[in-house]
Amino acid sequence: MTDLNTKKMKDVGSRIREVRKSKHLSQDELAEMVKISTSHMSDVENGKTNISLDVFMRITEALQVSSDWILRTNVPTVAHLQSGEIADILSDCSASETQALIKLLRNIKSALREVRD
Repeated sequence: MTDLNTKKMKDVGSRIREVRKSKHLSQDELAEMVKISTSHMSDVENGKTNISLDVFMRITEALQVSSDWILRTNVPTVAHLQSGEIADILSDCSASETQALIKLLRNIKSALREVRD
């Protein structure tokens, strides 16, 4: 794999790991759901291997997450989906919860940009 492909695979693997953990699944459990070995799942999450389309689709189905979110390509449709996801998260919040979450997001955004720069 080229350096760019390696970076992309690590990014995809990292997002898969993030969703898996948010759903309180172990690598073993996700690997079983996807019907691959735990070592293969580890390689996927660590960006050490290219994944087939079939395995990728099974991962997104098992995690119940959009492939757009996992791939995180920079296109307007994905940005719209992400905005919709944020709106969905906020939809059942009280006004004070919404304000607290917005403040938290702004602080996280600022911290991320400080680390990046």
